Amino acid sequence: MRFFPHTSVEGISMRKAIVVMLCGLVLSGCGTTQKNWASQPVEVRKNSPVVLIYPDTNIYQEASVGILSFQMPGNMTREQGEGVAMLFKDVLLGKQAFPKVLRIAEPYRDIQEALALGRKAKVDLVLAGKINYALEGTQFGGGRVEVTTRLLNVYTGNTVWYIEQSMDQPVVYPKSSTFSRFVAAFNPPEIKSSQAGPVVPNMLAQVAFDMTEVMAGARSVSR
Repeated sequence: MRFFPHTSVEGISMRKAIVVMLCGLVLSGCGTTQKNWASQPVEVRKNSPVVLIYPDTNIYQEASVGILSFQMPGNMTREQGEGVAMLFKDVLLGKQAFPKVLRIAEPYRDIQEALALGRKAKVDLVLAGKINYALEGTQFGGGRVEVTTRLLNVYTGNTVWYIEQSMDQPVVYPKSSTFSRFVAAFNPPEIKSSQAGPVVPNMLAQVAFDMTEVMAGARSVSR
């Protein structure tokens, strides 16, 4: 099941605040440390969430949810996984997808441990997420994230939601023809402005918003 995006401005201010927080505190060490000085950011392509498992009837609007630390790829740290979990918690609370959302700090290795931690925390559902890829890219693009989330019923052990989503930037190389070099020789270099911020935190924030909208019952997500 795939949800196709539509234009919406809901939650933009909160999204900006979360992106700023995540850029500054959580994912500053992710990917390359090179600064981006492109005059225009490379456009990010957002794929629609792919919903592999979902409830026929959403009876979980009043459920409590525990957010586990996200499992991370080799180029990211456990602390960054905790930061992504905090991002999802803030988005779930901000959009009022569930009335009670908690952070569960203990690490887990598999689904059974995730369920046990949820029962220990006395919540109805646990969200176990994984970042499959997180590449910052360069000033020419090439950034990519791929995220999966599984929302589990701690009483039955069943998966309530299983969602995948990816985002990526195409690589856009500068023109290097003889004519462009000739023109550049007779013009002062352009003053480059920095991009809005690291690409990966922006991507993760958008994924968190999209997946939250799906779990809250939306049939489409904002572009």
